[in-house]
Amino acid sequence: MLHQLQKLSEEEQMLVRRSPIWVTLLIACADYDIDEAEIDRAKEIIHIKSLTIKNDVKNLYKDLNEHADEEIDLALKSLATGGKERLVFLEQHIAKLNDIFPKLDHSYAVQLHKSLLSLATSVAQSDGGIFGIRRISADEAKYIHLPMLDKP
Repeated sequence: MLHQLQKLSEEEQMLVRRSPIWVTLLIACADYDIDEAEIDRAKEIIHIKSLTIKNDVKNLYKDLNEHADEEIDLALKSLATGGKERLVFLEQHIAKLNDIFPKLDHSYAVQLHKSLLSLATSVAQSDGGIFGIRRISADEAKYIHLPMLDKP
């Protein structure tokens, strides 16, 4: 278990552990269509973050990296088939972090929040655009700042 999450209930721990997956799917579903390139890029980013992050959130990504495929598959199975319903479900799941942030060490909560914002932007940039222009769609742009999350 990640020591930063020890104070949390099992459900809260699982939500924090899966938060990068939920953020990935939110951005991937923003245009109502899940693009495999975005999912693949998210897996790469999770792997890179598990190696390169220099703060405590690294352990979260390290743990997630070991079974990212299974976690993404499990999360995809829990999503509704309709695009709007998917987005509502994902927004609600991510918003639950607002109740968890105060229970975490403040610096860890800030690191997690920044990391999720970075992940959202990276996933959005992974698909679309011509020669790097307008790589983030208008639909994705609504979500890359994770408006459902309060800054810890």
